[in-house]
Amino acid sequence: MGDRFCITLLEAAEMNGFTNSEMRVLVDRHASIAANVNGAWRIDPDALNSVLSANDSYLQAA
Repeated sequence: MGDRFCITLLEAAEMNGFTNSEMRVLVDRHASIAANVNGAWRIDPDALNSVLSANDSYLQAA
Protein backbone atom coordinates (compact mmCIF):
# COMPACT_ATOMS: atom_id res chain seq x y z
CA MET A 1 0.00 0.00 0.00
CA GLY A 2 2.88 2.35 0.71
CA ASP A 3 2.11 6.06 0.74
CA ARG A 4 -0.71 5.92 -1.79
CA PHE A 5 -3.57 5.77 0.72
CA CYS A 6 -2.36 8.55 2.97
CA ILE A 7 -5.38 10.70 3.90
CA THR A 8 -8.51 9.86 5.82
CA LEU A 9 -11.97 9.94 4.32
CA LEU A 10 -12.83 13.05 6.34
CA GLU A 11 -9.62 14.82 5.28
CA ALA A 12 -10.36 14.04 1.63
CA ALA A 13 -13.92 15.31 2.03
CA GLU A 14 -12.80 18.57 3.62
CA MET A 15 -10.05 19.13 1.05
CA ASN A 16 -12.50 18.73 -1.85
CA GLY A 17 -15.57 20.46 -0.42
CA PHE A 18 -17.62 17.31 0.17
CA THR A 19 -19.51 16.01 3.14
CA ASN A 20 -18.53 12.75 4.78
CA SER A 21 -21.61 11.14 3.20
CA GLU A 22 -20.67 12.36 -0.27
CA MET A 23 -17.18 10.92 0.12
CA ARG A 24 -18.69 7.57 1.11
CA VAL A 25 -20.70 7.63 -2.12
CA LEU A 26 -17.51 8.23 -4.09
CA VAL A 27 -15.78 5.35 -2.30
CA ASP A 28 -18.74 3.07 -3.02
CA ARG A 29 -18.74 3.99 -6.71
CA HIS A 30 -14.97 4.17 -7.23
CA ALA A 31 -13.39 1.47 -5.08
CA SER A 32 -9.92 2.16 -6.49
CA ILE A 33 -9.67 5.49 -4.63
CA ALA A 34 -9.82 3.96 -1.15
CA ALA A 35 -8.63 1.15 1.06
CA ASN A 36 -10.20 0.03 4.32
CA VAL A 37 -7.42 -0.22 6.89
CA ASN A 38 -8.44 -1.63 10.26
CA GLY A 39 -11.99 -0.36 9.79
CA ALA A 40 -11.00 3.14 8.64
CA TRP A 41 -11.12 4.37 5.06
CA ARG A 42 -7.85 5.72 3.69
CA ILE A 43 -7.94 7.68 0.43
CA ASP A 44 -5.40 7.80 -2.40
CA PRO A 45 -5.37 11.53 -3.27
CA ASP A 46 -4.01 10.94 -6.79
CA ALA A 47 -6.73 8.40 -7.61
CA LEU A 48 -9.37 10.71 -6.12
CA ASN A 49 -8.18 13.64 -8.22
CA SER A 50 -8.23 11.43 -11.30
CA VAL A 51 -11.86 10.42 -10.64
CA LEU A 52 -12.92 14.00 -9.92
CA SER A 53 -11.26 15.41 -13.03
CA ALA A 54 -12.67 12.68 -15.29
CA ASN A 55 -16.30 12.87 -14.13
CA ASP A 56 -18.62 15.80 -13.87
CA SER A 57 -21.42 13.56 -12.61
CA TYR A 58 -19.57 11.62 -9.90
CA LEU A 59 -22.22 12.42 -7.27
CA GLN A 60 -25.41 12.12 -9.30
CA ALA A 61 -28.07 9.92 -7.79
CA ALA A 62 -28.01 6.32 -8.92
